[in-house]
Amino acid sequence: MPLKGGCVRKGRLFRLSRPTVAIHLVDGIKTVVSLPANAVVKILSGPDANGEVPDKGIVYAAWEDRTVAMFIVDLEIRGIEVWESEQSASA
Repeated sequence: MPLKGGCVRKGRLFRLSRPTVAIHLVDGIKTVVSLPANAVVKILSGPDANGEVPDKGIVYAAWEDRTVAMFIVDLEIRGIEVWESEQSASA
């Protein structure tokens, strides 16, 4: 079930229900990466206190040892919020 707007906030964790495309930036070079189903991302940036989304609907997230840029809509459609304790138990 898609998330309701405003759920994608800094510090929250999301497990992806389907493979999802993201952008990884290294040394100024953008690379498209495919995050697999069940990958867990931690939101590093997101909507401000007023719910305004910077960067045209893009948030930055930590995945494995990378920082990736993702569209909020992808997280709303494919993301299921998980709690830190759930992530630790599945690791």
